[in-house]
Amino acid sequence: MKKVCLLFFSLFIFSAAEAKDDCELIYSTASYALNHAKSALKANNYDHQKYYSGKALESYEKLLKLLEGSQCEGLSEKVQDIIADALKAADPADWDRGRYYSKKVFTSTQDLISHMDSRTEVAGVDSTD
Repeated sequence: MKKVCLLFFSLFIFSAAEAKDDCELIYSTASYALNHAKSALKANNYDHQKYYSGKALESYEKLLKLLEGSQCEGLSEKVQDIIADALKAADPADWDRGRYYSKKVFTSTQDLISHMDSRTEVAGVDSTD
C-alpha cells in the first residue's frame, strides 16, 4: 500500500513540476519577445526596426504553440492580439507606422508579462525559484 501511495504522490509532484516548467518556458519566451520589441524601438533605421520586429513575431509564434499544450490558460487571446500588431510592425508601410506598432507590441508584451506575474503570485507560486 505504501508503494502505491508513493507512486501516486510521485506522479502528482512530477505533473505539477512539468506544468510549472511549461509556464516558465512561456514566461521566458515572452521575455525574449519583449527584448526584441525593445530593440525594435531602439533601432535607428528602418531595416533594423523590421528585423527586430520580425524576431519578436517569431517569438510570439513560438509562444502561441507553447500555449496550446500548456497549463497556462487564458493567454492565447492576448498573444493573438499581439501577433496581429507584430505582423504590422514586422512589415510596416513606413518608418512611423513601424514605430507605432513596435511600441504597441512592446507595451502589450509588458502587460502580458505583468499579467503572468500577477497570476503566479495569486497561485501562491514564488517566481524566484
